[in-house]
Amino acid sequence: MDLEQSSIIHRLSLAPALRRKGELRRAAVALALVLTTGLGLSACGVKPFVDGRREAGQKTPVGPSTPDRVAICYSSQGAAPADVLALAQAECAKTNRTARFDGQDQFSCALLAPTRAFFRCVAN
Repeated sequence: MDLEQSSIIHRLSLAPALRRKGELRRAAVALALVLTTGLGLSACGVKPFVDGRREAGQKTPVGPSTPDRVAICYSSQGAAPADVLALAQAECAKTNRTARFDGQDQFSCALLAPTRAFFRCVAN
């Protein structure tokens, strides 16, 4: 066996490993594309909303919003703080009170609106 044949045999024995390496590279590129697209979508304009979930047919809330403490879900990339405050003010105005910021948590709402801000409804 001459040197050229030995080199061809060596490359042929490496072919499956090189194919796997190429497949892994393509999979990594596809994963990066999916993650980038997902992050891009999360920055899209999802309007802030009140986290006032209720069971079907029930008047009492299951979500954290109550008439005394409003929870607003939003994306910091897609909503201005003034929009979040305006929604909280509108909710508190239903009981003739004003909204006062009471904290927030992360990753508690929807995927596209991961931040939840809490506002206490206080007397004017």
